[in-house]
Amino acid sequence: HRPLASPMHRLASVGRTGRWLVHGLASELTSNLLPGRAAPPPLSPSQGGLAVVTGATGGIGEEVCRGLAERGFEVCCAARDRRRGEALAASIREGGGCAFYVDLDLEERRPAERLARVLRGRRVRLLVNNAGSMGGSVGATLRVNLCAPASLAVALWPRLGAEGRVVNVGSSSHLRAAGVSLSTTDAAIDRGLRAYAQSKLGLMHVSLLLRAASGGPAVRDCHPGVVWTPMLRRQLGAPLCRLLEASGASRRLFRTPQQGAATVLWAALSDEGHGGGGVRAWRSEYFVDCRRDDAAASPESRDLAAARQSWRWLVEAEPELARRAAAERGLARAIAEVEANSRQTG
Repeated sequence: HRPLASPMHRLASVGRTGRWLVHGLASELTSNLLPGRAAPPPLSPSQGGLAVVTGATGGIGEEVCRGLAERGFEVCCAARDRRRGEALAASIREGGGCAFYVDLDLEERRPAERLARVLRGRRVRLLVNNAGSMGGSVGATLRVNLCAPASLAVALWPRLGAEGRVVNVGSSSHLRAAGVSLSTTDAAIDRGLRAYAQSKLGLMHVSLLLRAASGGPAVRDCHPGVVWTPMLRRQLGAPLCRLLEASGASRRLFRTPQQGAATVLWAALSDEGHGGGGVRAWRSEYFVDCRRDDAAASPESRDLAAARQSWRWLVEAEPELARRAAAERGLARAIAEVEANSRQTG
C-alpha cells in the first residue's frame, strides 16, 4: 500500500496540475487554433550520418524518420512492429532516402544492448528517443518512457561523441510532476497518468545530467504539442474520438503528426543555443512550437536535488546504467558533480 499523502503534498499536487492545465494543455490547444501552425526546418540534405529513431512506426516517429531522411540522414527505424517498420524503411528507400528497420521493444530487458549489437560499433550522429507509452501499467510506462531512453543514451554515448546529438521527446505533462517515486514493478493501470508525468520529468532530469557531461553530445528536450496520434486516441477512447472527428474538432484542436514532428526536427537540427562539444552547464534546452523556449520547462526539471533523486531511482531500477555511466569519464564526472552540488544546495 502506498503511504497517504499529507495535506501539504496534496495541495502541491493540485497546484502542479493547475499549472499544467493552464500553461500546458490549455495553452497548447489555444495555439493549435491559431493560423501558421508548426513548420519543420528548411530542407538541408547535407546533414548526413546515422540517426536512430525509437517509436518509429508511431504517428510522430514516422514523420521524424521521413524528415531526417529528406535531410540526408541514414535512418534506423527502431520499433516493435516489424511489418510497419519494414514498410516504413522500404517507403523511405523508394523515395530516394536511406533507412533500415531494427526490431526494438523497449519493454523487454536491456533493449539498449540489443540495439548496440545490431549497430555493430557504427558511429551515431543523432538519437531521437521518441517512443512513448500512455495509459498502460505504471511499470510499463516508466520502463518505456524513462528507463529505456536513459539506457539507450548512455549505451550509445561513446558512439555519439561531441559532434552527436540526443533529442528526448517529452510532454507538458512533466509540469504535473515533482519527481519520480513510482515503481517499475507496479502492474496497476496508470489511470491518472501520474506515472506518465513522472516519466517525462525524469527524462528531463536525465537530459540535465547528460548535458553537463564534457566531451559528450548535445542533449535536448522537446515537446511536440497535443498531437492527434494513435496513442492519444487510445487514451481518449473510441466514442470521444468519433465525436471529435465528426465535429471537425480533431482537426482544429490537435496537431497532425507531421506538425508535431516539426518541433522534434527543430530540436534535432537547429544550432540555436548550442556552443559545441564540451561546453556544458546546468540548464535547460527545451524546444516547443518549433523554437527553443527554456521558460516553458518547469523549475523542477532544472532542480539538481530532484535530478539526483531521479538518477538514484534509475540505477536502482536499471543497475546496468551505473556501470555504463561510470565507464564514461565525462558522464561519471557530471553525475559526481550533481551529487556534490545538490548536497550543497539541499
